[in-house]
Amino acid sequence: MLYTRPSKADCITILSAASGVSDAGTLLALDHRHLGLSRNAMEAAAAFLTKRGCFSRYTFGVGGVSVGALSLQGRLRLDKLANG
Repeated sequence: MLYTRPSKADCITILSAASGVSDAGTLLALDHRHLGLSRNAMEAAAAFLTKRGCFSRYTFGVGGVSVGALSLQGRLRLDKLANG
């Protein structure tokens, strides 16, 4: 996979979706169509955010990308991206 830095909007979209996960044991399956992103943009943003420790858990597999609740780093990153 060719690494590209994801857009701020793509990161906000994924972090906002994951902010609705309240249980640390629950995983949210990311669907690029429901998020309004291209598949490549979603995967690039998810990889970027997981490498920075933004989720309590995550999986990348044949079924797609799933993320858990936001970690403290994820909440801080969402706040910084959304509020500038």
